[in-house]
Amino acid sequence: MTAFGISILHAAGLITGQAAGLSFVIAYATGLDFGPVFFVVNLPFYALALARIGWRFTAKSLLAVTSISVLTTLAPQAIRYDVLHPYVAAVLAGFCIGIGVIGLFRHGSSGGGVGILAFYIQEKTGFRAGWLQAMFDVVIFSMAVFVIDGKAVLASMLGAAVLNAFVAFNHRTDWYVAR
Repeated sequence: MTAFGISILHAAGLITGQAAGLSFVIAYATGLDFGPVFFVVNLPFYALALARIGWRFTAKSLLAVTSISVLTTLAPQAIRYDVLHPYVAAVLAGFCIGIGVIGLFRHGSSGGGVGILAFYIQEKTGFRAGWLQAMFDVVIFSMAVFVIDGKAVLASMLGAAVLNAFVAFNHRTDWYVAR
């Protein structure tokens, strides 16, 4: 679901927040493919995951990030998006990515980057992961204004708001978590 949502954003020329957003900004600015950039951007966060959360979480997160990187690279060969209204694409992608993120969190994993940090802080303090991720998004969208047009930034912000609100309201430690 996460890779599907990211492929929708990419096809619409939009971004999201967190490590994926940073990867989009780098990919759009350099012309590099999103998948490999996303994989590399996430590498530093595994040290935190190993030190603070454990091997199991780190291994699952590495597998998730690798899968997202590969699937988003392959998606344009399997799915065509001929017509995407930017605001519809942003909202749909926000929900798809949110579903994927919650699934990863509930199974002791993350989609990497800020998600690792957010998962750790939520587990330790109860501060909701979605709200922490929203704070990081402010930085990402500030950078995005230099690589995509203003309308795309606004649509992207809507999608990120949907994603973060969905995660904040639906991922709670007292709800189902696979062990």
